[in-house]
Amino acid sequence: MIESPIFGKLIDSLYDGIYITDGNGVTVKVNKAYERITGLNRAELIGLHMKDVVTSGLINKSVSLQVIKEKRPITLMQMIKQERKIIVSGMPVFNEENDVLFVVTNVRDVTELLHLKLELEELQKIKELKQVSKELSGVHSDPLIISEESREMFLVAEKVAKTNAKVLLQGETGVGKSVVAKYIHDNSSRKHAPFLELNCGALPPSLIEAELFGYEPGAFTGALAKGKKGLLEIAHNGTLFLDEIGELPLEIQAKLLKVIEDQAFIPIGSTKVKKIDIRIISATLKNLRELVNQGKFREDLFYRLHVVPIEVPPLRKRKKELLLLIEHYIDDLNRSYGWNKHISVEALELLQHYAWPGNIRELKNVIERMMIMAAKDQMNVSDLPIEIRDAKHDQSLLGEEIIPLKDAVERVEKHYILKAMKEYKTTRKAAEVLQISQPTIVQKMKRWQQLD
Repeated sequence: MIESPIFGKLIDSLYDGIYITDGNGVTVKVNKAYERITGLNRAELIGLHMKDVVTSGLINKSVSLQVIKEKRPITLMQMIKQERKIIVSGMPVFNEENDVLFVVTNVRDVTELLHLKLELEELQKIKELKQVSKELSGVHSDPLIISEESREMFLVAEKVAKTNAKVLLQGETGVGKSVVAKYIHDNSSRKHAPFLELNCGALPPSLIEAELFGYEPGAFTGALAKGKKGLLEIAHNGTLFLDEIGELPLEIQAKLLKVIEDQAFIPIGSTKVKKIDIRIISATLKNLRELVNQGKFREDLFYRLHVVPIEVPPLRKRKKELLLLIEHYIDDLNRSYGWNKHISVEALELLQHYAWPGNIRELKNVIERMMIMAAKDQMNVSDLPIEIRDAKHDQSLLGEEIIPLKDAVERVEKHYILKAMKEYKTTRKAAEVLQISQPTIVQKMKRWQQLD
């Protein structure tokens, strides 16, 4: 039956590869799909023992020999000529004496599946990128609120938007640097072109390079068969916002400098230069001058990006915006979930006293958490995170009276050491969190007990 022409036509009609050996491990039948998947010629395989197929380097291991040895179905990963990965599933066919008569192996190409997965992911990324660009051209995810504290900053941003000067946005994490970057784009002549963003600290160096410059087909292992456009090319005539620019690896800094100087780049794996017209806005929470002194950031790139520096103030210095932001996030979540929740005056007062080290990003998360966890429509002090409930007390420890500096330092030390002990229970853990020695904590607590 194995040699029947009908059987040969039957297995040749299958999309999966079929490889059949006899009970001794000698190849007796191979279908066309196996040739397509592996690139091996079946005429050269018929009659070969699987040991010879392995020793010749055509495959790295044989599932057929394992099936014959263990007399059970086996599935494993196989390498073809050390290039292609395939999944092989061997199934034994027994005779009446329970001896293995044949081994029928089903073969699927993992490389093809991976490429299909990557292509689908690439299509999804393009769809998401178009959607993001569409959204950014309209309403901001974070509201644009200009108060007296931030008015000067936005005046500078509006002025520089009329030019193509490079802008470096500086400020703490979560202060809304991307909102300022989008404001500059929206007030520029490029407002109808794409505004794209890349967080340089969120990806490994190899992926950052691929995202920025794109690549040609077959540029590296795992590359899409059709290649990929980089953000530099997609942002043509628009703005590219590079967040966390201080995290950019030195080798990519050199390439970015060349892009800024020439308004041109070469995709990975290509020899053709692509001309572009883009504006680059960068942002950092690090001190780039210090990174330059440490040799971690190129000085020439620093001066290219630092044409117009803009300091984005933290939320604690923009108290007049705080209430507007709180109102916005509450209204936004009420609309999203069909709620009708509001906040009490007492809770609002504590939110105003909090220093917001995480800035706008932290505020947004806190409001959402409160609204989700609140048992009633009115959010009260009890719904606030503990660190915010303690914020007013923390501020009061400074006091209004003028006292000797030594006493003030003692007061602050006592407050935070006792607070750490209350939370972490042991002097060892408290010392670790406060970054002081354990004997120091023990000594101070003994003294305070005597004084108290």
